[in-house]
Amino acid sequence: MKFATLATAVMIAASTVAANAKELRLSAAPPPNSPWGAVTQKFADKVAELSGGELTVKAYMGSKLGGEQDVVKQIARGRIDMGVVSGTAMSQLIPEYSLLASPYAFDSAEQFDCVADNHLLTTFNDEFDEAGIKTISWMEVGYQVIFGQSEIRTPADLAGVKIRTAPSATDTRFIQIAGGTAVPLAPKDAVPAMKVGQVTAATQLSVFGVLTGYAAVAPQVTLTRHQHQVGGIVVSTKTWDKLSEQEQAWINEAAPIFLELRGMIRGAEAPLLEKAAGNGATIIELTEEELQQWKDVVPSAQEAILEELGPKAAAKWEEIQAAKAACS
Repeated sequence: MKFATLATAVMIAASTVAANAKELRLSAAPPPNSPWGAVTQKFADKVAELSGGELTVKAYMGSKLGGEQDVVKQIARGRIDMGVVSGTAMSQLIPEYSLLASPYAFDSAEQFDCVADNHLLTTFNDEFDEAGIKTISWMEVGYQVIFGQSEIRTPADLAGVKIRTAPSATDTRFIQIAGGTAVPLAPKDAVPAMKVGQVTAATQLSVFGVLTGYAAVAPQVTLTRHQHQVGGIVVSTKTWDKLSEQEQAWINEAAPIFLELRGMIRGAEAPLLEKAAGNGATIIELTEEELQQWKDVVPSAQEAILEELGPKAAAKWEEIQAAKAACS
């Protein structure tokens, strides 16, 4: 009888927790079988573990709640609670954030990590507040490369090429000044556009591009690595302010899980490119001379980027350069 009473009490307690549990909706563009998907689920599991089920995160991956350029605006309005978003999506709310993905802006991944860990909140904290979001962690997104249906080794090879670019000034202006006809498109629209001939090439992150089928339709993969992107794990300020201090603490404790992506993404690139090569893709490693031709485009491109982003951009660019110097 005592055992039955105890079991009943446990079931009632569990039911009470379930009934009172708070669920947050999280949107992510990457698919579940990607490194981002795996870490996002690990984060959700950790929040549930820390809270004993009182707070849960339901992850909608593979852009199930919409493209991230729209989703990030929905987060700012409080219609979606959280998001795992790229730097390109962050720049929809904070245009100057895209400066972090300026062409060839950093000397190494380690230098970039130092800037992200020690300077980004200082540089953009006011803008995050104004945009209606709270950033709880940074997220490695990776390096931008070019997927082409024909070989592209130097800027001269872009002449007459319609090429998908990320919908941001840093990628689009760089490709335009390099000589391509840039067609800004959301990531989910690029593969269909290449299939129908709307574009014949696309810039995209190397790991994300291989995982989502870019190399299958544009098998000439040029490792320009002309951008390095860092994204963010963001929470709507409206959602955050409704959470108790304890609930906020659970999320903050789980958030560093996303830093695991640095090693995962950087370690995944070579095996994924090798797999793509095994499926018929050509992986184009640039010579020093070819790479320098891309870097020669940077001064003109950066001038155009700063002009497009407006009067606040120059001051932010100076802050980023100071952070870079401090991390050198």
